[in-house]
Amino acid sequence: MRCVGDIESGRVEDAAPVVVLVDGVGGGETAAVARLLAPLGTPTLLLGPADLAAGAFALDVSRGVLEIEGRILRPVVSWIRLCGIGALAARSHPLKAQAWSRFFKQLAAVTPETLPGPAPDGIAQLRDAERHGFRVPRTVLATDVAAAASRLNAPRIIVKSPDFRLYTADRERWPALAPVVLDRDAALAHPRVERPVVVQEHLAGARELRVYHLNEALCAFEVHADQPGQIWTDPDGVKVEWVSCPPEAERAVRRLCATWGLRYGAFDLLIEDDGSPWFLEANADGDWRWYERKTGRSDVSFLAAVMVRELYVRSGS
Repeated sequence: MRCVGDIESGRVEDAAPVVVLVDGVGGGETAAVARLLAPLGTPTLLLGPADLAAGAFALDVSRGVLEIEGRILRPVVSWIRLCGIGALAARSHPLKAQAWSRFFKQLAAVTPETLPGPAPDGIAQLRDAERHGFRVPRTVLATDVAAAASRLNAPRIIVKSPDFRLYTADRERWPALAPVVLDRDAALAHPRVERPVVVQEHLAGARELRVYHLNEALCAFEVHADQPGQIWTDPDGVKVEWVSCPPEAERAVRRLCATWGLRYGAFDLLIEDDGSPWFLEANADGDWRWYERKTGRSDVSFLAAVMVRELYVRSGS
């Protein structure tokens, strides 16, 4: 647990208003935001996996106060990342993971300003994007990959296990779970798998973009990879560059964020030569520090801190 700013308090009546930043898997994103908030005079509580294992917590849901190690705090902004049951269960007992996930949902419920905002699951995202007129790849969820490939009838398909890196803490297992592209013959000969996977038509030749939406601000990176999933299995072999967001991609991101009430989201898009986008997914917990390190920039961290600071000020603190 790390505290930034003066957030000491001993009584509920004097509970200090704070920003609470939580990362259930220990990424560097919330820490980067906390560092930038410090000089802005924004009292911040930063929580990671070690704190959940060792800290003494109490949440008074009727009064909207949080007690941690004797401090009585009033969360006015909360940003809770990667605290779903699956991500937490990969690092602890399932019952413990369920309890902590529920705890953070309640914390968000009593906090006036919350991040990232609601976002539907992957298939619902695709349906919403298509309903708004944006192109999406044809998609099947299946344990029978060969049958799914036959249904799609595409020259090449991609098989994906969404968010595998969150649910598999051991990095050595990642290559076996990373997305794989198959030609039609290989896809039709693919054996059944033990869990449903995403089977999509493979869209070759388009530019790959990662676009971040931060409370209306946008930041985009173009990714140059030899194969899907290379950012996890061979990150040194991937080139990333900061780019201006194409107008049609910007329109798609803004429209979908407005539809979902999403303040923060990391969008994966493919861009055709004419600038038209294919929507792949939006991740409300998407990481950004890796992209910043690859490009030597800190735009997303800065915009994230500005977003949190604005919400803190708006809360009347």
